[in-house]
Formats: sequence, structure tokens, C-alpha cells
Amino acid sequence: MIRNNKVLLLSFLLIFLSVYFSYYNGFNWIKGSLSDFGLISNFFNLSLIISGISLGIFTLTSIERKNGYWLCRLFLIFSSIALILIGIFTKKYLVHFIFAILLFSVFPFGLYFLGNHLKPNNRRLAIFTKIIALSLIVFWFIFFMIWLFIYQYGLAIPEIITLTIWIVWSIFFIKNYKIES
Repeated sequence: MIRNNKVLLLSFLLIFLSVYFSYYNGFNWIKGSLSDFGLISNFFNLSLIISGISLGIFTLTSIERKNGYWLCRLFLIFSSIALILIGIFTKKYLVHFIFAILLFSVFPFGLYFLGNHLKPNNRRLAIFTKIIALSLIVFWFIFFMIWLFIYQYGLAIPEIITLTIWIVWSIFFIKNYKIES
């Protein structure tokens, strides 16, 4: 099923590195969003586009085209497209926010369905993947309820937490994935 499992880690690390290299002193972690970096750095936007392409390649070349896998592929391809479009349409465009919501709400479901399709020799990885996916779904639901109705914080902190979780999941995936028969 999975052949190119290191591509996800590289794509997520690229975004993390672009945040690091694009960081500026006026950035507000409480009120800002990672997309603020896209307004000052083309490197950040390019990293999002490359990461979206990498996620798409991973999905199209690594996840089988069997009947049960279509939901996993669909959610991950939508995530890939959203990531590319976030990099193309910076925060100054209203559509950027729609693509960002799409990415953070759809990608965890893609992970969940991926966890469903890991075979018994990857049981531990399947459970970990589902826990990560469900945790992200609950995390973003709670954050949006708090953000929308109470405090109206920026998105930077939940975005960097999510990105860190994606990197940790990718490392765990690479270390624990066993070739399926």
C-alpha cells in the first residue's frame, strides 16, 4: 500500500522550516496566523505549494486504488489541493481562509481513513493514526468553538501545534510502517 512514506515528513518539515526562516519580530502568536508569514515571505508560500504537491504525489502513488480506499484518497487529495491553494492565494485573499479551513478539517479525516486501511501487521500504527486523527478533529472543533464564540484568538498556535503533530505522526509512521503483504 504505502511506498513513498518519507515524502509526507519532508513536506511537513519544509513548512516548519519556512516558518522558522520567515519569522519576524512583529509576529503575534496569540493574534496572528501562520499565513501572516506568506505576506512577507515567498519561501513560506512556496513551501506550502511544494508540500501540497508532495502530499498529492504521496496519495496518488502510495495509497491503493481499491474500493475501500476511495475515502482516504479523496480526503488526502482535497487536503493536497487546499495546501497548494493556500500557498497560491495568500492571506490577503478571502478564499485563503476557506482553503485553510478545508485543510485543517479534511486532513484529519484522511488520516483516520488511512488508519482504517492499515493491515494487521501495522495494528499499532493504525491505532496511533486513528488517535492522532480523532485528536486533531476534537482539537480543531474545540478551538473553533472557543475562537468563534469566546475569545477570537489568532490561528498561529493551533496551526503550529497541528503541524508539529503531523511531523510527529510522519516520523512514527516511517519508523513503524511494515510492508504489507
